Amino acid sequence: MAIKTTPQPPYPIHHSVKGRLDPEYVAFYNEHIINNQQVHYQPEAASRMSGTLLPGAGPAQTVGTTHDYAIKRVESSGPDVAVRVFTPEGENPLEGWPVVMYFHGGGWVLGNINTENVICSHICQRARSVVVSVDYRLAPEDPFPAAVDDSWEAVRWLETGGHDLLAINIKRWAVAGSSAGGNLAAVMCQRAVSRNEPRFVGQVLVVPVTDNTAQTSDNGSWREYENTPALPAEKMIWYRVRYLPNEEDLANPEASPLLWQGDWSKLPPVRVIVGGLDVLREEGEEYAEKLKEAGVASECFVMEGMPHPFLAMDGVLKKGRKAITLLCEGLKQALEI
Repeated sequence: MAIKTTPQPPYPIHHSVKGRLDPEYVAFYNEHIINNQQVHYQPEAASRMSGTLLPGAGPAQTVGTTHDYAIKRVESSGPDVAVRVFTPEGENPLEGWPVVMYFHGGGWVLGNINTENVICSHICQRARSVVVSVDYRLAPEDPFPAAVDDSWEAVRWLETGGHDLLAINIKRWAVAGSSAGGNLAAVMCQRAVSRNEPRFVGQVLVVPVTDNTAQTSDNGSWREYENTPALPAEKMIWYRVRYLPNEEDLANPEASPLLWQGDWSKLPPVRVIVGGLDVLREEGEEYAEKLKEAGVASECFVMEGMPHPFLAMDGVLKKGRKAITLLCEGLKQALEI
């Protein structure tokens, strides 16, 4: 019997997408990424200790203050939930700053409170809002629903007392996130509707995971971009089995918000940003379309030629910078009620 071996670097771009990727991404990939060990071919600990999760980020923007808090739980068990709060420069408006709760990406397995500081700083400065970044627990040590529970604890904290501490206006409260964080942001909106609190004024989801039942046999973008760099289908499955080890949880709406059976017309307006060559493209587009069909204001932007991680590559990609602009402008628009 043949022994399956783990592919070793270099990892050249697959022929199925080679001519379709944005040339800026191809150049950066071939210079800085092609020889790096792939996340799904090594233990989680190795990836967590390897330094920068997503190379190519630009500089952080100037904000007024940053402060970390540890949140005591009220609805679930486990350790305190850490959040990082970014406050804009300048005098706090009389009615309080608007607020964005942000959830980082990393497939529910990687990433931490530091991973997307640059993105949070952009939101803080450019959307003129307090940003609360949530450091939820990671799989496989803490699989589903740990990340959901942690995210909800942060929501409840901000709703029940944190808003006074931070001097914010929770009548102007939006959520946002990228990838696994986009998944959590969508789930928070649906939980809020199901429980009649709180009322979010908007959601901006970048390359979100909305359907953890998707696979190459039944999803067009999974099939077409199965071998795209950064997030091939094999890697997405690697994340999925760590976060959702119980197969019956794949279709749980709190893992797959596209499958939610609640009242979609009560969800907040959405802006979705997807990669043109991302396996997650179709499920992101479907989420935006489902809200549109329910009569909710919905926008979907496609970053053509981009694989999954473009949002975090604003230092080297024009379309990464464009994505951050779309994120910040979408949140600013939602918060100006």
